[in-house]
This record gives sequence, structure tokens and C-alpha cells, in this order.
Amino acid sequence: MKRTTTDQYDIRGILEEMRDDYRRTVEVDEDESITATCDYVIFALGNELYGIESRFSREVLRLPRFVPVPRLPEHFVGLFNLRGQIHAITDLRPLLDLPRQIVALRTQVIVVEAAGLSTALCTDGVKGIAAIPLDSIEPLQTDLSGFAREVLSGRAPYGAGTLLLLDLEKLLDRPELTVEIFSESL
Repeated sequence: MKRTTTDQYDIRGILEEMRDDYRRTVEVDEDESITATCDYVIFALGNELYGIESRFSREVLRLPRFVPVPRLPEHFVGLFNLRGQIHAITDLRPLLDLPRQIVALRTQVIVVEAAGLSTALCTDGVKGIAAIPLDSIEPLQTDLSGFAREVLSGRAPYGAGTLLLLDLEKLLDRPELTVEIFSESL
């Protein structure tokens, strides 16, 4: 740090050094381009890898102790209490026409929130978070079933395979993800 002869800091000199350091760090070579990316939480369902935008995920948990609720659609696994809030565990397999698997100890859930709804998505394991370049995302083929076509926003290369990207806002806005409770008066 620069000091003057009177042992005081040379504020002007320090600020100039900081400005020069900042400029050096933000300069981009002409050959180097900046690629826009989006962070996705990557998880497995069966043999497929899926991604949801990380901004919608609240936390990842091992399968919590849950209570099954009778007479609900098969994609509702049950309910659990997370720090005083009740969450549903949603299995996307039946909705995406994937084979149903038994919920096991290795199962992880991703607590997500979007479209005014909070739930926990049942997965076969969370793989991590990856920055996916936006220009690498491709549209999906149209041969998907109605539900999958509505909630899958695209695919992107990931490792040696392909990552299917879920539009979580569209997913949680679907009527299949809400349960109407009616009370009968006596």
C-alpha cells in the first residue's frame, strides 16, 4: 500500500491501483466470448437425467419420514413435515410415463417452489449443479406424451449423454399437482 512521507495512506493512489486491478480482471480478449449460462440442479429418474433451474430449488434431502395418504393419485408419495411446514412428495415417474420404482433409502428429494406451490420432487439421486450454456439447449421432439410435452422445455448435452430440462413453473402449475379437499357436512 502506498503511504505518504507523513505515514498516512495515499487514498488517491490506492483507489487508482484498485481501479486498474478491476479493469484488468474484467477485460475480455477479442478471441474470448462470454457464453450465457443457467444453473440447473441435475437429478436422475431411472436411466434418464433431468435438470431444473437451481433458482427454484430450496434444498436437497434424503428421503424424509413421510406419511402415505390413501386415495390420492399415484404420483403423490406422501406428506412430511419440514421445520413446521407440510410438504407433499411428488413422484414424476407416473406423470412422465416412466416405470414406477419403489421408494428406497437411496431416494433423495428436492424441495422446490414455483408458481405459488411448494413440493418435494422424488429422485433416484441428485448429481449436482451444472451451468448449462443457453445456446446448447435444443427443443424436444414432438413425439412425447401430453404431460411431458407440456413440462419439458428442452434438452442439452451433459457429459456423455443428454439432459432433459423441466420447466418447473409449468410443472407446478399443472392441475395434476394440486389436490382438492372437500368436506362433507352432516
